[in-house]
Amino acid sequence: MLKKEQKIYGSVPKELLGIARVAKLMDSSIKLPWLNRTIGIEPILGLVPVIGDAIGFFIGVLIMVSLLRNNGSGKVAAKMTLNIGVDILISFIPVIGSALDFFVKTNQKNLKLAIEHFEYGKNEGSAWSVIFPLVIGLTVLFLLTVVGTIAILYYLVTSLLGVL
Repeated sequence: MLKKEQKIYGSVPKELLGIARVAKLMDSSIKLPWLNRTIGIEPILGLVPVIGDAIGFFIGVLIMVSLLRNNGSGKVAAKMTLNIGVDILISFIPVIGSALDFFVKTNQKNLKLAIEHFEYGKNEGSAWSVIFPLVIGLTVLFLLTVVGTIAILYYLVTSLLGVL
């Protein structure tokens, strides 16, 4: 670890700083001067089906495991899991998944959550403040899907049979 990093991230675990270098390589290692943005190798690897997404998922899990091995809070782990889950779900959509990797740098976002947790004590506490709204939202989405499916089936059956 560099002395500069020690001064900046004094209470961040060393293994997390090592993973940070890999996350930077994946998310923001190449500067695009004409766009004033950075890009990593993850969007490029994401063009190869399964491999790029698997590598990005692995890095995300490494960050989360490092957090948990160093007694990070469940709330941060839940937020990281949500970020990784959304990244993986969207990565299944061709082109859009790679675009997401360009604009939303999930590994950098999760790394920032971990560093803020260890360095500034942010996001302390239980995972329920993240999980509960997620479960409620998914339940509402499920119920809307069921009601919508029933409404569509009712419409189709009444249209085909000519019944009210």
